[in-house]
Amino acid sequence: MRRICEFLGCVGIVFFSPITRAEIITVTTANNANPGASEMSLARALETASDGDAIRFNLPGAGPHYLLTPAGGYPEITSHNITIDGYSQPGAVPNANQILAPNNAQIKVILDSRGGGGTVLDYDGYSTSESAVLGIVGATNVTVRGLGFLGQIVENVSDSSPALYFVSFAKKATDGHVNGCWMGVDVDGTNVFGANAGVTGFRFNDAGVPFFSDRVTVGVGNETTNAPAQFNVFCGLKIPVIVEGSGLRVSGNFLNVLPIGTKDVNNALSGLPNEGAIQVGRDGNRTLIGTDGDGVNDENERNIFGGVLPRTIEPANGYRHLIEFYGGGERADVVIAGNYFGIGVDGKTRFTTGVPIVSGQTGNTRIGSDFDGVSDSIEGNWIFNNYPPDLLTKDTVVRDFLDGAGSGALISLRGNRLVNNFAPPINPLRDDGTFILTYYSKAILDVNAGVAPELSALSTVARLIGRVPVVETILYPTTIVDVYISDSEGMANSIPELADAFVQGSVYLGSFVEGSDDDLNPEPGAFEFSIRGLNLLEGDVVTVTANFSEDPAGTRNARTLTTPFALPVVLGEALAPAEPPVLVVSRDGNQVRVSWTGAGFVLQTADNIMGPWSNQVGAGNAAHLFIVEADGKERFFRLISQ
Repeated sequence: MRRICEFLGCVGIVFFSPITRAEIITVTTANNANPGASEMSLARALETASDGDAIRFNLPGAGPHYLLTPAGGYPEITSHNITIDGYSQPGAVPNANQILAPNNAQIKVILDSRGGGGTVLDYDGYSTSESAVLGIVGATNVTVRGLGFLGQIVENVSDSSPALYFVSFAKKATDGHVNGCWMGVDVDGTNVFGANAGVTGFRFNDAGVPFFSDRVTVGVGNETTNAPAQFNVFCGLKIPVIVEGSGLRVSGNFLNVLPIGTKDVNNALSGLPNEGAIQVGRDGNRTLIGTDGDGVNDENERNIFGGVLPRTIEPANGYRHLIEFYGGGERADVVIAGNYFGIGVDGKTRFTTGVPIVSGQTGNTRIGSDFDGVSDSIEGNWIFNNYPPDLLTKDTVVRDFLDGAGSGALISLRGNRLVNNFAPPINPLRDDGTFILTYYSKAILDVNAGVAPELSALSTVARLIGRVPVVETILYPTTIVDVYISDSEGMANSIPELADAFVQGSVYLGSFVEGSDDDLNPEPGAFEFSIRGLNLLEGDVVTVTANFSEDPAGTRNARTLTTPFALPVVLGEALAPAEPPVLVVSRDGNQVRVSWTGAGFVLQTADNIMGPWSNQVGAGNAAHLFIVEADGKERFFRLISQ
């Protein structure tokens, strides 16, 4: 008996204490249609499961085992804290490789809907023309892991032929976790049988009050102890993931990429419908796509995205972007970090792709690193676009890096590897050039003077010279200059409307704070940084962005506005420093005067001869004279080569 009541008597008073005992329900037959009296099918297991139960598998034989979906679909999952574990089947093995390697999971239990079947989702948010292989209805904390899913894309959707989804959250279902699954690809790793969507979760209205599919995790969960075992593979799906809610986490997935990791499944090339990779609707706050940067599993929280063709390419069944935010909502605190877009796990194999990576930003969005000192190099995305060049020509290229960003959005674009994308982050051609001015006017005092940094042709391998737009320092007190090797592939491209359409950085080198002790030019907006530590060579081509932050450099998830990239400069040879001049220190009343003759040196000061030493802002003027008040404290001075 599943629910047991214990009766305790004391002085004539009876206490009723219901105790729910979670059970393990073991599926022993693949026959959902006519299981034997002593057999347990998956359909029966789902029908009998109660809160906290675990459904496991012990199907006879080596497998793989294909469980045909019942004609009317599986029973809805309505109990809380249910786990369906395909890796419990003997012979099934979770993936053990890192994310930047082939997925070697051995799936043994496959829910097979290639011949039809599915549970109709007749709830608000869904309709009678939509169905799911596994429908999670009103239940919280349901985990689906280690299963294969095969189906078909239904193109002419109707009540008699409903769209097919693999796992769906409906009617206030929240906190679900889908991990370690292969969706749309058979166990051979090559044959693809997709569906209309992989994981879905839609808003439910209860008497006019909306409820969302909040906190759904697809892939690697927060602080899991075995991240590789939770990687999902999605292939051949019209939409791999579409969820309406906040706190969505999509980490550690191949999205329209085969398990080998170096071959994608581009539906448009196969003549199949395609709507990108991820869609987030009606809320989107705290969406995480990729690594969370907390120092735990960060390298294994990346996603690998296959390519999407734009609608400008025939056949015209492509899409506008890879990631989409739709249906309103604040969409604050969005993080897209550590992902590979348009390139395989080997970092070399290019996918056929040519669309913006994301659309619909209205709040603060971080694309790349926050440079808080934790997993900074991992957080940068690799974004390779507009490939191959004979297909994505100047006539067909999409004129956006981000699609449809709002003027009030605050987009940080730092530390990424960008190759052959249209001008990031904001399209300078949008609305005849007026949008980019409106977008940056929230920070820059005079947008008509320019919204991108400028680099001086006098820059050398020792010294980077330039200017950044001057901003409202009360709102944005910190201006960080990020330095990159310029993308040579992008520099070879342009479009008729914009000669410098593809300027961007392909390798992040380092960052400097304008106006800090490292800045040798005290004029607001101007900078001169010593870049000897970047180990650059004469002839290297570099570019920069300015990043206007509400917080000090190094703040986790600092709200930051990134400018377009500066036109690149070729670094010249550094002049050999002269012999160090004599540093003259003298006292004149209450002032200490420090002076020298000779160019190419910077004055540094310290309170201790062992340091730390800091550049003296304001030193190095034409007379090479620095004056400081004598305050009775010991102070040391030295000159270093610029």
